[in-house]
Amino acid sequence: MSATGAVRWSFVAGAIAAWIAPVAFAHAQVSVLPAAAAAPRAASASRVDEVVCAARASTVDRGSSFAAPLDRIVTIKLGDTPIRDALDKVAELAHVELSYSRELLPNDRRICVSLDRVAVGAVFETLLAGTSLRPIVVGSSQIVLAPARTAAGLEVGAQTRRASVLDRVVVTGTPDGASQRGSPFALDVIDGATLAKQRAASLGEALDRAAPGMWSWAASAGSVAARYGSIRGASSFGVTAPKVYLDGIEVANPLLVTQLDPSRIDRIEVIRGPQGAALYGADAISGVVNILTRHDGAPNGAMVMQLATNAGVSSTSYASRAPFVQDHAFSLRAGAGKQTMGLGLTLGTVGAYVPGASERRVLADADVRVVRSHSVLTGTARFAMQEANASTNLLLGGGSSVFNSAPSSSTSSSTAHAGTATWASGSDRSWGNVSASDTGKAPMPKDTVRFAGDSASGQRMSQYTFGGTVTMMPTLRWTHTIIAGIDGYRLQGLSSAGLPTPTIYGTDLTNAQGAADRGTLRLRTVGRFDLAEKTSLSLTFAAEQAVLRQVEDLSGQPVVSVQGAPQGVPQGTTQGKTSGAPTTAFAPTATTSSLRTIWAQNGGVSAQANVALNDAWFFVAGTRLERSSGLTPETQVAVLPMLGASYVQDIGQTVLKWRAAYGTGIRPANSFTRGTSWMGRTVVQSASALQPESQSGIEGGLDWLFGRAFVMHVTRFDQRASGLIQPVASTTTTQTAAGKWVRSVSYTLQNVGAITNRGWELQGSTQLDRLSLAGTMTFVDSRVAQVATGYRGELRVGDRMLDVPLRTASVSATWTASRWSVVSSLTRAEDWIGYDRLAIGQALVSTDRDHDVGGAMLRNYWMKYGGVTRVNGNFTYRVVRDLSLQITGDNLLNVQRGAPDNATITAGRTLSFGLRTTF
Repeated sequence: MSATGAVRWSFVAGAIAAWIAPVAFAHAQVSVLPAAAAAPRAASASRVDEVVCAARASTVDRGSSFAAPLDRIVTIKLGDTPIRDALDKVAELAHVELSYSRELLPNDRRICVSLDRVAVGAVFETLLAGTSLRPIVVGSSQIVLAPARTAAGLEVGAQTRRASVLDRVVVTGTPDGASQRGSPFALDVIDGATLAKQRAASLGEALDRAAPGMWSWAASAGSVAARYGSIRGASSFGVTAPKVYLDGIEVANPLLVTQLDPSRIDRIEVIRGPQGAALYGADAISGVVNILTRHDGAPNGAMVMQLATNAGVSSTSYASRAPFVQDHAFSLRAGAGKQTMGLGLTLGTVGAYVPGASERRVLADADVRVVRSHSVLTGTARFAMQEANASTNLLLGGGSSVFNSAPSSSTSSSTAHAGTATWASGSDRSWGNVSASDTGKAPMPKDTVRFAGDSASGQRMSQYTFGGTVTMMPTLRWTHTIIAGIDGYRLQGLSSAGLPTPTIYGTDLTNAQGAADRGTLRLRTVGRFDLAEKTSLSLTFAAEQAVLRQVEDLSGQPVVSVQGAPQGVPQGTTQGKTSGAPTTAFAPTATTSSLRTIWAQNGGVSAQANVALNDAWFFVAGTRLERSSGLTPETQVAVLPMLGASYVQDIGQTVLKWRAAYGTGIRPANSFTRGTSWMGRTVVQSASALQPESQSGIEGGLDWLFGRAFVMHVTRFDQRASGLIQPVASTTTTQTAAGKWVRSVSYTLQNVGAITNRGWELQGSTQLDRLSLAGTMTFVDSRVAQVATGYRGELRVGDRMLDVPLRTASVSATWTASRWSVVSSLTRAEDWIGYDRLAIGQALVSTDRDHDVGGAMLRNYWMKYGGVTRVNGNFTYRVVRDLSLQITGDNLLNVQRGAPDNATITAGRTLSFGLRTTF
């Protein structure tokens, strides 16, 4: 649709809406009338809004706080309506799922209601006055009308009031959706509306801004995978990542979930640290991220469509022209109350901010929800495609030094095998001078280095998720949940992110293909028991089974040398004593089948108990028995315990919450996460020689809330990670028949030893009239505590872990007026130790054979990075009712290099303009 068409539709929609809009009531009134009294009044009224409610105004205290979703504000007018229809109408307006037994309702009662901007909890209390029912929140948007314990002398609805936002319902880290009030974890909830205002373009951006302790580096040319610099420190090398779920369905590879459509997201819930592993199992070593889709339908059940388009340019110092950037999004919502559905489609491109480094992406998703009296069914479908082309020439050494990605013409073909990283050195070390206008046509230097960022000629990825959840509540005590889904990806081009050398491959890993599929079935039963007044017990029993399918491309498969190598090692593999660690050297394997499929299984059973005493003391204990087979030669079994406790004290409008938790998580040596990089192709062969990565530790903190205006969270964590797998580099220098020296690099996968991750997390937010402020700050000390026997890398006891920032921070500010709003955010990471990749590149082409870049010698190429700051902003102006103008600025400080190393180039300052309309 053209911009003119969008404006025309918006004006038509606005005119129609203005014509049919009801007159707002200045004051709220409510009346509950018996059938005999209401009938004559309804008979004499020709329209609903002409019914006059004769009873007094509602006695509900509007200043009271309610647990989400009972705190949602609604405006409702009903005349002479059966109570059952009135309740369903309120649920529809509030976009909540309402369950109740019709036998408990007074079927002869009729309602006359006129309420303006009242919390839905207050509406339910008023409608249910005189009955034994009260609303109970059992999920993020699910409410059950249950009999109140009148024998305890409790006022109906008294237990639904809260004085803090701690009572919002979360589903991550809880048995089946529970109040955040009793959670012992440092749990973050990122609202979808906040994501839309900030125009978060990726999951990494959203986490950097809102979740302390988590930091992801900006995407570099040629890579579609996320790269997390820190999640409370390091839990691996190059593949540190949280476990990611889409509507409760586990994704096969969390590093490939990067794209977001904020208009389609209800919220993102985040657990940091291994405490969530007792519920979520293996790979939850760093934390859990659950992305929850919107299921709220549309007002009055009518179909609502939203269009958004943005286009602009990005600054660059490495191309002749500013690259064009564009994003387009379409979303549709329909239905309300008991049946809803939604669709979304986003398209985006980024031009070549370095020659050849362009990007294209597509994201499509759909959702459906069906609510019945005792059950709720939700379905999710998601499909993402992304293509990132890498640069053919990267300007790395200033105005004259160029590392060219093309093979050196002086390299002997007899020594440059496919899949072998070689850097040739000759007598003439003059470099070709390249200007920005050369765009890849510069004269090739005689000495060249293959250097193309994280991948040689880019990556192409497709990722899908299909599945659904059925929640059944046969009684008020028990809730049964079934989650079934399948997630998978197809990837071409593997990554060498995090490796010290410029690259480790020629064309074999560039063209290599990887694929994986994960089908999951999860069963969960939750029982809730009232032990006494304000004292309750929840028991959770869960079982999960996953079937895993992984496809490897073995063309150019790295040669792996392992003592006692398992059966099934590809041809071309040699065996020998290597201190129990696999050594990787790249060579062609022409006799090996190009593709191989591996089937595996993973499952677990868990039990958890949550106890609440006097609505102040909360205790949780649980454990999970995890079993996996197929990905490793031997079946692996692990026990993952978790303990937690919290104490909440209400003092007037102030709430203080003390909390502490302990947990343990593991990541198998072979996991789908590693399949994104070249390491995944070697771990499969050598898993028997590698121990799984694990992390355990404690966290404790204080939450301080003052009404709804001020919130502060302070968390201290102390975790120990062991078995971290690092690719250890070693170099070999040989002389060719032509007299040139050729240097080759091979890698050894080794368990480092033990790492301690300690630090502080601070988080706060406040609301000052039209101004909203939020900020985070994290201090992380990630150090080597112990070195494993036989480890030959550069790390020593006491060293800081590489690429882990010592401090990260974020600040977000939002100013909202009647027709416009301004949102600004700042994120900063500072003080980390990383590789001087430019110096390593120079050393690799040096004629001096003493420039060793392998093993312990890599310490000579460490450097301290000061910091990187990114600032984004968004201005929105509502032209008419359903048409808004948007101006967006990303990376306003124009940071293009320096994070996480001096060889990675990212897109510069980007300014875009756009329109958004709803009809």
